[in-house]
Amino acid sequence: MRAGYNPSILTRIVLLVAASLLLALGAMMLVTFRGPPPHTRPMSLTDAAGLLRHHASPDSWQVTRYVSDRAPEPEPAQDMDSDGARRIARMLGVNASRVRLLRERPPQPFGEPGLKPVMPPEQAILHGGFTLALREEDGWRVLLARQGANAHWYAITLSLMAGIFVLLLIPAYWVARRITLPIRKLAEGAARERPERADPLPLGGPPEVQAVGAAFNHMRARIADYLSERTAMLVAIAHDLRTPMTRLSFRLEELPEGTRLKAQADVEEMRTMVTDLLDFMRSGADSAARVRIDLSAIIETLADDLADMGQDVAVIASGRAVVRADPGALRRCIGNIVQNAVRYGGTARIALTVAGGRAVIRVMDDGPGVPPAIIDRLCEPFYRGEASRNRETGGVGLGLSIARTIADGHGGTLRFANRAEGGLQVTVILPLER
Repeated sequence: MRAGYNPSILTRIVLLVAASLLLALGAMMLVTFRGPPPHTRPMSLTDAAGLLRHHASPDSWQVTRYVSDRAPEPEPAQDMDSDGARRIARMLGVNASRVRLLRERPPQPFGEPGLKPVMPPEQAILHGGFTLALREEDGWRVLLARQGANAHWYAITLSLMAGIFVLLLIPAYWVARRITLPIRKLAEGAARERPERADPLPLGGPPEVQAVGAAFNHMRARIADYLSERTAMLVAIAHDLRTPMTRLSFRLEELPEGTRLKAQADVEEMRTMVTDLLDFMRSGADSAARVRIDLSAIIETLADDLADMGQDVAVIASGRAVVRADPGALRRCIGNIVQNAVRYGGTARIALTVAGGRAVIRVMDDGPGVPPAIIDRLCEPFYRGEASRNRETGGVGLGLSIARTIADGHGGTLRFANRAEGGLQVTVILPLER
């Protein structure tokens, strides 16, 4: 293919099939017109006479010798060749009555049943199979000869077939790789958890693949713009709500004590919801610089701080696990999971291990666990596994959503599983710094 020419997938396949057919046809013509015959050359009467003199048999002819008391008789598929026997007798210098030649009967002509086949005119040539006998003093010396296959023809044919296979396999692999490589890159880009954050796909390969890649990049850009606009709008609304809530807090001071305390609790709940919403919207932004940090330091510091606050949190396993991350975001991710475990399970046990080039953080509680039907919904925004809306028993349903968003942003995953001994286990898997 010349430089700059980029054929379509259909054209590539058609050209490959056409080249395959032409190459196979050329090999068939070469074997047919220039190669050796599929069977060994026929045997002449001179060679047959030489077999009776104990000469070596021609290549690929199978010869069997034995001695018999009686002269061989023609089988149903054989005919007596008296003329050939006389010629061989003359070559051997013996009487014609001492030589018998039995040849395979030629195929019967099509459409003429009952007609006796005529021997081919080249009587001096033996092919297929024949029986030749010479009478001596101790009996008839008989040899059975059958024409075998031409090993040279088979070797050439099989070699050509293998060569064609190799010659076709190389361009077929090249064409298939050229077609599938950009498609695989497109599939990998579409399979990302947050494709709107990924870099645009390189546009390469056949025109059809380039068109799909361009459409995907356009769709990715539109999704990213939409999410940015939505995030900016919600952050602005949540931020603007703080001002009227602050004014409302001052005005509540004029209410009676009983009513004021209830109203202030409602305002505080609204302020917490707005704060959580801001954290959730900002958790998807990768604005903070990422540095090398040791996860064990974050986990142990977090556990100590929560334990000092009277919460039952402890680290049961820890080890060095260096990752590249935003320390504040990662602390918020793990902290949300731990606080969720304390809120619903009463305790939180944290274990940090390293396996397969990844850091594995497991947070376990002793609570009632989660029904399997809703375990996959725990990370949905504003969804709470605890059905009530009581602030004492649960938040607004954004803590685990924020944790998952932060984990995804760091190339990790968040998994949930009920423990066999009771309680819930949340696993955070993060790639290690290489």
